[in-house]
Amino acid sequence: MARAHGPVVAGMLAILVASCDGTGHDQRSLESPLKFDNAWVRVPVAGRPVTAAYCDVTNSGDTPVDILGFDSDHPGLRVEIHESVEHDGMMQMRRLARVTIPARATVSFVPGGKHLMLFGFDGSAADVTLAATLDGGETLSVVFATRPEQHR
Repeated sequence: MARAHGPVVAGMLAILVASCDGTGHDQRSLESPLKFDNAWVRVPVAGRPVTAAYCDVTNSGDTPVDILGFDSDHPGLRVEIHESVEHDGMMQMRRLARVTIPARATVSFVPGGKHLMLFGFDGSAADVTLAATLDGGETLSVVFATRPEQHR
């Protein structure tokens, strides 16, 4: 009867060996500790293909996670991470190379603070999917709903 289990055991062993990279680490993608909520894109001002996107990013993990950028498969759309800061009494925007989401914390991308700038977006789509690139090379897809918002 032990022989009947031989092929099953061999198959399971083959799967186990194939899932390791030789260092004992599992290569399967683990679920990301990041969660995106309240993701939305402001409809751009008529005739201007530039707008901003906002969201809350929560890290439920025990270590910080860096977001290095966002990409989109939307034709002609370019995304940059920005932050509005006050300098000499004037508000200025500066581009950020990364945003660190601390362990067990939430970082909000909001008007007047950290936000995503979208260049080449006409606002005609009901939503836009952006892919967040993390410091480990992993990407996470996030759907941002397009909604009208009053412009200042």
